[in-house]
Amino acid sequence: MPNAPHWTFNLGGQYALPIDAWKATLRADYYAQGASWARVYNAVNDRLRGWDNVNLALTVERPASGLAFQFYVKNVFNKTPITGAFINSDDSGLTTNVFTLDPRIFGFSMAKRF
Repeated sequence: MPNAPHWTFNLGGQYALPIDAWKATLRADYYAQGASWARVYNAVNDRLRGWDNVNLALTVERPASGLAFQFYVKNVFNKTPITGAFINSDDSGLTTNVFTLDPRIFGFSMAKRF
């Protein structure tokens, strides 16, 4: 089947540390998948290589106030694997549209729960 790797693997872990009235939580996520094919023909130009990705997050929250801050990094190693492809028909020259992983993203979010 197109875009269906033989295997995928996802591993996540987190550690929470209480600091006075605050709580800090460090989380790491790892995802990997094997090679797959872009179309049902399994031709050489249809093969998509396996790839992996790592994301990290640090959340600092004060449970009593409902206030939380999160700093995160997506795609820690800034890899750009081809995660999917769409090969057009013969009449358009068999051009290929490829989909890649987003570049490394640093982010911050703030939440207030009531």
